[in-house]
Amino acid sequence: MKTKFGEIEVPEGKILTFDEGIPGFENLRKFAIVSNGSDPIMWLVSLEDEDIALPIINPWLIRVDYSLEIPEDVKDELGIETPEDVQVWSVLVIPPDNPEEMTINLLAPIVVSLKTNKAKQIILEDGEYGIRHKVKEELERSRRLAEVSAG
Repeated sequence: MKTKFGEIEVPEGKILTFDEGIPGFENLRKFAIVSNGSDPIMWLVSLEDEDIALPIINPWLIRVDYSLEIPEDVKDELGIETPEDVQVWSVLVIPPDNPEEMTINLLAPIVVSLKTNKAKQIILEDGEYGIRHKVKEELERSRRLAEVSAG
């Protein structure tokens, strides 16, 4: 498949299906998660538009006390039965001219069913999170929380 990272081979079992697309890319349904060697940042690449690739990360690596409740209808839609069936990702915005100002979207995580390979970007309703948390500030906050709980 042609992607922003060139030709990649994606096994059928690793193709993620977004039945409703992703906000802003509703017409795209097939994606894969790939690494370009910059772990822990991964890339959600479109398998239908080679120009679309979104940097994503496990949100708990940035905010240790991140929490979300996946709505029952989403669990049913994606075929999620146990916590082991789920992977959660957050989209990053990395300014090319100033990566220090990178932000993370904690309001709208991408939920993936490892069982069915169906995925959906959901919007959390608790009001605690926004779409542009500064990664640098969240990492500092998480470091302080870790120090308090350790000491």
